[in-house]
Amino acid sequence: MPKHVSWLFLGLSVLALNTSSANAGQANFLDLLFGNHHNQQATFQQRNLQPWWQQGQQASRFNKHGSAADFAANGLYGDSADPEQQIVGLGMGLVDYAPPLALPVFDPSFIAMSAATPEAEAIRVTLADKTSPIKAVEAERKAVLAFYKANGFKPVWSVDGHLTARADELLKALGSAPTEGLLAKNYLPEVLTSFDGAEAAVAGDAIKQARLDIGLTLAGLHYARQLSGGQFEPGRLSLYNDIKPESANADEVLKALADGPSPGTYLTGLEPKNEQYAIFKSELAKLDASGPSTLVPIAPGPTIKPGKVDERIPSVRARLVALGYIGTATIDGPDAKKLDQDLVIGVMAFQTANKMKPNGAVDAATLKALNKDEAADHHGKLVASMERLRWLPKNLGTRYVFVNQAAFDVNVMDAGKSVWKSRVIVGQPTKQTYSFSDQIQTVVFNPKWGVPASIIVNEYGPKMRKDPSYLDRNGFIVVDQSGNEIGSNAVDWWHIGKNPNFGIQQLAGGDNALGELKFLFPNSHDIYMHDTPTKKLFADNVRAFSHGCVRVQNPREFAQVLLGWNKDQVEKGLAIEDTHSVQLPQKVPVHLTYFTAWTDDTGKVQYYEDIYGRDGAMAKAFAYDPTAKKTVSNTTDVVAQSSLTGGIIQN
Repeated sequence: MPKHVSWLFLGLSVLALNTSSANAGQANFLDLLFGNHHNQQATFQQRNLQPWWQQGQQASRFNKHGSAADFAANGLYGDSADPEQQIVGLGMGLVDYAPPLALPVFDPSFIAMSAATPEAEAIRVTLADKTSPIKAVEAERKAVLAFYKANGFKPVWSVDGHLTARADELLKALGSAPTEGLLAKNYLPEVLTSFDGAEAAVAGDAIKQARLDIGLTLAGLHYARQLSGGQFEPGRLSLYNDIKPESANADEVLKALADGPSPGTYLTGLEPKNEQYAIFKSELAKLDASGPSTLVPIAPGPTIKPGKVDERIPSVRARLVALGYIGTATIDGPDAKKLDQDLVIGVMAFQTANKMKPNGAVDAATLKALNKDEAADHHGKLVASMERLRWLPKNLGTRYVFVNQAAFDVNVMDAGKSVWKSRVIVGQPTKQTYSFSDQIQTVVFNPKWGVPASIIVNEYGPKMRKDPSYLDRNGFIVVDQSGNEIGSNAVDWWHIGKNPNFGIQQLAGGDNALGELKFLFPNSHDIYMHDTPTKKLFADNVRAFSHGCVRVQNPREFAQVLLGWNKDQVEKGLAIEDTHSVQLPQKVPVHLTYFTAWTDDTGKVQYYEDIYGRDGAMAKAFAYDPTAKKTVSNTTDVVAQSSLTGGIIQN
């Protein structure tokens, strides 16, 4: 039985449901696929290939085709029911990567100093040379200079001109960087061309031996800080990354490397302690062991509709067999190049598994998905997710809330286990949810919505000039600067200016855009979690519809978990019609994250689409060419083959 057979039944079930209420005169779904029913042409309209957030219709929403009016009614773009319009979008927020500046590692004050031994003197001379080829970012440069000055410029990694066993261990650890999703050449001392034969490469040259000692010290420090806190500053990749990773302290690293018994063991101990990291590392090793991809792309061309003949069908069939969606690789005779019923069912299963409309046609979107190099895609997602694990706080908290934007879900974690889970809606690609950590402090029952000044000026002002009763009819009140209610007719709507001296509030109730509950963790981005009256959007697979805030599918349960209340207590709180807040007994850490690889409840790694393009931005950073001052063109191959260039260079 094919490994993805469950997707087959899901795809069939979806189409069966769509036709179950049909009139007696209408064809069933297999008739629509293979027969001559008069609706067949409409059934297989070519997909709109624009990005889904730019489409006037919801063409990419699973099995839903709404009008622009439906789109607005669902709160998917700028109508007055959306409480998050106050959040200013940054577009896709992607940044053209540029690494931190690397400077020569030298100190002119060392010129006037002296050292006790010839080996130490060679190191002093090298560190006093302003033309030194050894480079590092400022924090590491300063730390290394101070370290050698404090120990009298004595070599750390050699005795009598010979590398120690500890040096060999360090070189081996640096050379294994790809197992951590890092690039080994970023940690290769500039005086070497390989991690092998280091001693022979500098034999008989005191200055080269000094450069090797300094280079090993710097490489060990560089590796330690990147393994613990990440290769990239998050804000250099996306404007929506409000993250300050915690890298290992430079002075502590240098002391441990110089004095500790095992530099390799020490460096391994700096890996993220999150159990996901060990799983990702294991999966990465499996992919690397499988070797380079041999995928041959299926040729582009027009949509292949069910029942039609096409030269590409044998390739489609072979690809679906390889992926486990069908069991028969070849068919002889006249049907060999026909998109027959069995193959259509396999295509539908593949489409369902890839969150596409299961129409059974091999259209451009399906062909693109079939041609995706899954191994390379998974490799890139694992590497990116391992990097983001390094960005997380070292202490997430014993009990915390974890939102994964790419997976559209939230988990409440307690002692490493998920105790509650729900679907969420996150920001649109051009108005993304930020990534950051904070603490949930308050639950607001029956919240009011305070309309931002920008919406008052740009939306409600024009509405009220056309329809003076609009606010009163739709459950809004006008308040003065002291918060006292005033009549909407007391405002001169023709002269409200850019900074109104009044406010508008939407009262609590079933139509309130925030729903019944709001969960606050004060932050500079004005992001919070809340209920929503548009519950039907949670049925979508891709749930990026908000203006940045996080909408929760089951907010009453969420309130129970956060407050430690039972169902009746939450319902009693909601029965109090006035807006009121309840402080959490203890603040709960909340982490808004973005992981395109993450394990499911069974421990299996699941992969998610890069809806915000952040993996793509990281791939470009990995492929940054410091000599050309630009990124190389084929970033997918670079990541897939572990050709990752870090943000700090030695040259």
